[in-house]
Formats: sequence, structure tokens, C-alpha cells
Amino acid sequence: MVKVSLVAVAISLPLVGCNVEPPPPSTGGVHVGDRGAGGGGGGGGGGGGGGAGGSEPEACGRGVVIVTSDYQSTNIAISALDGTTLSPSFVSSGAARPGLSLALSGDVDVPATAPPSGRVVLIDRYGTNVITWMDLETAEVIAQLPVGQGFESNPHDYIEVGEDRAFVSRFGSNPTPGVEPFDEGGDLLVLDTKKYAIEGHIALPEEQEGLLPRPSGMTRVGDDVVVSLGRLAADFSEEGEGRFVGVSPADNAVAWTVDIEGLHGCGRVAVSPSGERLAVACSSRFDADAMKFDPATSDIVIYDARSTPPRELERLGVARELDAGIQPSLAFASEDVLLAKAYGGNASAGDRVFSVNVTTGDVTPLGEASQPFVFGDVHCSPGCGDVCLLSDAERNKLRRWKVTADGALEALEDVTVDTQIGLPPRSIGGL
Repeated sequence: MVKVSLVAVAISLPLVGCNVEPPPPSTGGVHVGDRGAGGGGGGGGGGGGGGAGGSEPEACGRGVVIVTSDYQSTNIAISALDGTTLSPSFVSSGAARPGLSLALSGDVDVPATAPPSGRVVLIDRYGTNVITWMDLETAEVIAQLPVGQGFESNPHDYIEVGEDRAFVSRFGSNPTPGVEPFDEGGDLLVLDTKKYAIEGHIALPEEQEGLLPRPSGMTRVGDDVVVSLGRLAADFSEEGEGRFVGVSPADNAVAWTVDIEGLHGCGRVAVSPSGERLAVACSSRFDADAMKFDPATSDIVIYDARSTPPRELERLGVARELDAGIQPSLAFASEDVLLAKAYGGNASAGDRVFSVNVTTGDVTPLGEASQPFVFGDVHCSPGCGDVCLLSDAERNKLRRWKVTADGALEALEDVTVDTQIGLPPRSIGGL
């Protein structure tokens, strides 16, 4: 059983000018009677997937955490895995409450992989560089930890690798390190999640002169954490080919590397429900003058996760078929079907969402926006309710689909997430 806590904590946004109405109070925490109670079970696969055994009850999470934002202010909502809103304003920007000494900015993300600890984790990115842990049931802040160490570290993802350890990927690199401990950047920070302190860091490879590692999304695959590397220059003028690395939590070191030859702008690795397949979407280089992506260096690539390092099986050719750049966020809707998106600006004016069968390569259109850059994260829960979600900032709703037994995605009614402040949904994280 899931119910919304009656305990609401007042929050206030910084007021600019006169006669500005304060935001409504927090709608409080969410009580979860058992794992998998969040709308037909939990999510074995979000943007990054859950790995082997996704259909087992213990692999079903308790819901999803949704970031709604206009990139100036942020609101965090808690929803069931079918998209039903449970707490529309769990916490928002400028929250005034015990423990929240560093207010949330307009650039907040959430981990794609559900933290086994059951805590709600918020990643405050560029300009703030803070990790915040919150209690799901009380909506109280447990702790906050700055991870900038004197520079713009721009943390991108968080994944728990033990009862008291977690990794944080720091997208930013420090041009003048050596002033503070752990101030290198372009790395993984190792956190003690009982003491809420930094205990180490893991350097990530980049051999090409002028490029930085730019680590972003992380996924657990077997014993390793797979980290996607953006491989960009400091001024973003140059970009290397796609790459992801396997990091051993036991050794705190990179164990293997996979290069994605010929493709650029590759996102977080998604894992199939069985754990046997991986999928990576690469968007290509963006031509800012033409406002287009190059389909020749964009695609979805499938890997065999049973080998170490993962072995490339096939490229689906969807970017050329759709004449578009494939967005980096994708999810397995079932063992054979992916939910994915394409950027607008090429063959279509707006973003497109589609499913693709990884065995046959067949593409099924599911919807289109009228503008580019309005579709956000996707999240699917194969074997745990079998509902897929897409954050749509243009509609200011979650688009939803039910995955049928034959792998088809049938549209469900859209859901409004943020009924309190009204911000559009952007990111979807596991819970």
C-alpha cells in the first residue's frame, strides 16, 4: 500500500520583488508498505535499466522521482511506477527546512538507478555541486555534501555500490587542481554514505590531447559500474568517439573500456530485463549553425552483456532511417523492445518518440512534439507493472504506455506531475 504522508513541511521560494506569492507547502513524504507497491511494482529499467532478474519482486522499486523544472527553479515529485502522482511537491527550490542549508538550484537531476538504501537522492549540478539525501517517508533532509572541492565539478549521476558506499560522476574537470583534496574532476568520487563524506576518487581515461573524460550516466552491470564518457574539450569545441568504461567497486579502478567507433554523443547504458543485453544511444555531433544532428554518426548499438568487456552485437540503423539524431536516453520496455527518442530539427520539426525491436530493427512511431528539445527522460518497468513513461515539457505531462505481451506499447492517458507549482517534467529517476 502506498499513501501520502499527512505531514507537510512548509517551504518557501526566494521572493523577487513585491507581491510575489510564496509557493504552496510541501505535499510531504510517501509511505510504502512494501517494495513494488508503487503502482504495480517497481522499475527494473529506467534510463539505465536494472540488470538481471528485473522481473523478480525484490528487483521492483517503489516508484520514481521526477524533476520538474524551468531551469530557474526546481520541484521534486514522487510518483508510482505507472506515473500516478503520489506527492506532487516533495521538495522544491528555496526550501526552508532543517538540514537543507544549501537550497536547490534550477539545475537538479536524480539518479537513474534506484538507490538500494531507499533514500531520495538529489544531484544539484552546475553552480551548486551538492548531493542531497532525503527521507522518502518524512520528506526530511538527511544530509548534504558539497562535491565541487573548489571548482565547478558539475556532478551528473550517483549510484550506490554498497551499504555505505556510492559513486558520483563529476562531468567537470578542474583546470588548476592540487589546492584541495579530491579536486581533480573528470572522475568518480567515492562517497561514504554513512558519514556523508568523500573517501576517495577514481581517475578515468582520456588519451586524446585536448579532450576531457566528461563522465556522465552510470549503470550497474554484473559486478561492475558502467560509466558513459562524453569525451569533450574544455570549451566543447571538440568531441571524441563514444566510449564507456567498466569500473570495479571492489578495486576502485577501471577494469575495461569499450570504444564506440564512428559514433558521438553517447548516453547511459541501458540493461535488458534478463541482464543479457545492453543498449547505448548516440546522438552525434550537433551542428549549432544548421541546428541539426548528423544521422551518420548517430545510432543505437546493442551489446552482449555476458562477455567482459561487453561485445558489440549490432547497430540498428535507426538514425539514418529516421533522418535524425537519436537522443541519449532510452530504456528497455521488454527483452526485445526499446523505448527511444529522436531530436527534432532534421526530418521533423519536433522531437519524436518511438519503439524499436532489437531483434528485427522494426521501428514503431509513438508520438511527436511540435518543438525540439522538449522530451526528457524515459523510464520503463518491465515485469513490474510494464508501464513506460516519457517526460514531455511541451505538454507539461508524463506520456505513458502499457507494454503488452507481444511487446507493443499501447498509449495510456497522460498524467500531470506537478499540480502544485506547475513546472514541466524533465528527469525521471529510480526509487
